[in-house]
Amino acid sequence: MPKLSCDRAPFATVLCTAIACCATATSALAADGTGGASIPVAVAPTTGAIGYGEPGMRALVVPPTGLVGSVLVARGTMPRAAGRQVILQRLDPLRGWRNVGRTRVHSTTRFAAGWRPDVSGKITLRAVVARRGAQAASTAPVAQTTVYRPAMATYFGPGLYGRETACGIVLTPELHGVAHKGLPCGTLVAILYANREIVVPVVDRGPFNGGYNWDLTQATADALGFTASGGIGYVRAQPQPAPQT
Repeated sequence: MPKLSCDRAPFATVLCTAIACCATATSALAADGTGGASIPVAVAPTTGAIGYGEPGMRALVVPPTGLVGSVLVARGTMPRAAGRQVILQRLDPLRGWRNVGRTRVHSTTRFAAGWRPDVSGKITLRAVVARRGAQAASTAPVAQTTVYRPAMATYFGPGLYGRETACGIVLTPELHGVAHKGLPCGTLVAILYANREIVVPVVDRGPFNGGYNWDLTQATADALGFTASGGIGYVRAQPQPAPQT
């Protein structure tokens, strides 16, 4: 794919994966033929509970987003368990609950356990108190997070409008999508940047300059507030069911 002439100098962008601040949701209609993502929406990821949860109750609080390879800290409370060991577990769809972290409950009945994710997608976690025999699942606090894979991205569009992409779509200023070297055309991906997420299809091939994994169309970059080259998070997304009429 031809590359645009805009400045692609890398900049020190750090992807924020902490608990998201309140942000205004933004939506925009995509052009026809975008591989099924007819209404891509950029939104702030769901804000998780603040702190350690409700005092006096078993609770687990995790950031709404995380990155593969970066530490995600889960916090919570375990009444009447001061000094006991707490095990942080991840639900594996094939193997069930797997231990991913351990810590001890403080005298305040609070705990904090770190986990360095090695898988991406929507993840379910729970915290159980280590003891003889299994703790009833109904008493183990559960929380969910979405883990993205880190990547470097650029954007394209100006100077190329009117041309047909490698996926057979005419590039316009309104076209939401991404270019990727290997994923099939139409594959839906969720792109995270600055606490905003947008689900868009693969509409082109690229980028072909070293060090970058994704090219965002101008409309996708605008929806995310992405103004140069830098770090993003990504994860494969599932098509949403059509609304009932």
